[in-house]
Amino acid sequence: MAALLAHRPGDAVGWLRAVWQHTQDQGVEEPGAFPVAPDLVEALVEAGEPDEAAAVSARLGELAEPYAHPWGLASAKRCDGIVRLCSGKRDDQAAAQMAEAAADFGRLGLPFDQARTLLALGRALRRAKRWGAARMALAEAETVFHGVGSPGWAAEARSELARVGARRPSPAGELTPTEQHVAELAAEGRSNKEIARVMHVTVSTVEAHLSRVYAKLGVRSRSQLASRLPAASRP
Repeated sequence: MAALLAHRPGDAVGWLRAVWQHTQDQGVEEPGAFPVAPDLVEALVEAGEPDEAAAVSARLGELAEPYAHPWGLASAKRCDGIVRLCSGKRDDQAAAQMAEAAADFGRLGLPFDQARTLLALGRALRRAKRWGAARMALAEAETVFHGVGSPGWAAEARSELARVGARRPSPAGELTPTEQHVAELAAEGRSNKEIARVMHVTVSTVEAHLSRVYAKLGVRSRSQLASRLPAASRP
């Protein structure tokens, strides 16, 4: 994990692959006994070994499904999303899957796994030039990392965020482009969960944006949004 943070994926692969191979050789079928698969998949992708990463991801899913293993299932979503997004091409389904995995980790009380998933998602979205969605995922990752006392990983999220670039702050009381998008989706009658899926973020992020939208527009419900939304382009 330290090697990943230091951007030495080759070293990470060497160490993590040895642990993973041991679990396979010894028939260890408990996904959480040696929880190296997500880090190994990330390291393999960064080291240019997507085929092996896909094999590890698939095996993790096979181990998790029969036992409905909560961590294993969420991790399998994360790993599959990382593999599918590693080409840099746009894949909305894979991005939504990773956002769901982050939300799953949050519900399981595993904020560090949640933040690592958001960081990986934000990095993939940045490479696909999905600037707005990448910015949201990375900002949330940085916040969660700080919350669990992980300054090194928070700095990594901040570094990725800097590569996306910051938007100019909006004048006081004016909706940001992202807030505008969230508000428009809410005004259409979409639930927070549906909005989160469309924007590839967690439900808590949608809730935070809506709270700011309500305060800025002086409304209290979705039904009031349509008449109060300013005309603006979506991000």
